[in-house]
Amino acid sequence: MTLTAPVARCRWSLLPETPHERDRLSSALSLHPITAQLLVNRGVTEIDHGSRVLQPTLAELPDPSRLPDFGAAIEALDRALEQGHPILVHGDYDVDGMCGSVLLKRLIELLGGKVGVFLPDRVRDGYSFGPRSLEAVRDSGSRLVIAVDNGTTALEPLRAMADAGVEVLVVDHHLAGAELPPCTALLNPWVAQDQDDPIFPHFSGTGVAYLLAWGYLRHRHGDGSLPEHHRRFLYDALGFVAIATIADAMRLEGPNRGLVRRGLETLPNSSFAGLRALCEMLNLKQPTATDVGFRIGPHLNAAGRMGCTEIAFDLLAAHDPQEARKLAERLRDLNRERQDLQRREADALLPQIEAQRERGDRVLFAGRDAAAFGVLGVVAARFHEETGLPTLLWGGCDGGVARGSARGPASVHLVELMDRVAPHLAGHGGHAQAAGFHFDPTEADRLAAALREAAQDLPEPQPPSLRVDLEVQPQDLDLAVLDELNLLEPFGQAFELPRFLATDMQLVAPPQFLGAEARHLALRLGKHGQVVRTLAWNQADRLGHLPAGQSVDVVFEPSINTFRGRRSVEWILRDLRPASSS
Repeated sequence: MTLTAPVARCRWSLLPETPHERDRLSSALSLHPITAQLLVNRGVTEIDHGSRVLQPTLAELPDPSRLPDFGAAIEALDRALEQGHPILVHGDYDVDGMCGSVLLKRLIELLGGKVGVFLPDRVRDGYSFGPRSLEAVRDSGSRLVIAVDNGTTALEPLRAMADAGVEVLVVDHHLAGAELPPCTALLNPWVAQDQDDPIFPHFSGTGVAYLLAWGYLRHRHGDGSLPEHHRRFLYDALGFVAIATIADAMRLEGPNRGLVRRGLETLPNSSFAGLRALCEMLNLKQPTATDVGFRIGPHLNAAGRMGCTEIAFDLLAAHDPQEARKLAERLRDLNRERQDLQRREADALLPQIEAQRERGDRVLFAGRDAAAFGVLGVVAARFHEETGLPTLLWGGCDGGVARGSARGPASVHLVELMDRVAPHLAGHGGHAQAAGFHFDPTEADRLAAALREAAQDLPEPQPPSLRVDLEVQPQDLDLAVLDELNLLEPFGQAFELPRFLATDMQLVAPPQFLGAEARHLALRLGKHGQVVRTLAWNQADRLGHLPAGQSVDVVFEPSINTFRGRRSVEWILRDLRPASSS
């Protein structure tokens, strides 16, 4: 028959099998060879390392006293609590900043202290300390400010607070610049590393806050046994650490594996009403890292993107279960509004994107005065994923300033690209593949031209690479194997979900459209008499035309579907190509 399947969207990179290491791990750890090969593919080749991955514990956590300035932080907390001074926690509008703020707020409340929280607004304030932050400090009368998930680069605001006699503890995980901030204590694992015995640096901001909380409670009890209510606080606070670590895409290795594994276990029965309500609202009986990454995290982030950060924060900080349930329902509504807004913004900007692609531009730059800045980062990521091109989107033009978000491929450093057009920008910064910028909207046309010129020598866009663990037959991945693969949880950054290749699969029935807007598909793929239901999220436009009988190769992630008590193997499609492709 005529091939009608589209070409693959990604370059498939099938990893080589390593029989020696695989069989050694399989024998020593009593693992299926597929599970053992997955470990090897993730850099786990030693038996003791494999044991730690399979059974991560909190024993890998560094002693909190190894954090830089830990002693100064303890003394500052002692002074504020003993003298009854109000403490202000200065957080951030993203999931990590909110979780860390709630954790420290609840710690101070647990110890009988007076505490308030200020979270900057994503659109009005931007990241870290701004004018409203300093107003909040003055209005609160606080003599101690704890900045969590921010503050490392806030040199001038922290200098102003120091001059006013306000002590500041910076509890952060962002890289520092050439100059460190003037503060009472800078608890940041990236700073002042002992090269002979470095501390693990890849904690989230909430992870650093957890180390401070643990260390401070231990200090309060003279390093002796903690009372039960303090132990329960530290146990349930792991839920905040797990959510923040996954949502902030921290590397799931070393102590982060134990933090996340234990934190996920606490969520359904947490003593924190907001965490329980969140799981109940999303019907998550035992959340996985994937659930956090694709459900919990986006719901919490939706509040900040829609200018309602306080709803997510109030939910996480809630004491009353009934109030928590109401806030969880409001958060669900906000997330739906966020999804609708993202689609509208993508549709509105698509004509500009298409025109630039037809022209052969090497960089995409699109925007409009009324575009909702809060969702532009997500929309930019979508356009980048579809085109492989660096994408800069702008909008939110309040007070004569346009604000933008940029996303790009590994081959292009966005900050360096924007450095080349800096005369047309009022400011920019961020990371290599995710950055922000702002400019005078009357400069939009000149900025676009400058970007096109700067991008002329960029490399040709390449399809993203899709790493594939193994080629398998459908019968290789039964429920028993998938149950064993789940022992490798949590999956995420630096420890990816298992991904497999199956060739010469036949579509045994026409695709079934799913969802209220029919944007998703369920495919029934068969080979050698075995048929597997395969879900293709957001791929209806691309694959909905496939006829029954079409033969395809697929890259997928396996999962277990449970419906009315019955469990079955299900695949999540990541890419597809005609079966004749090489």
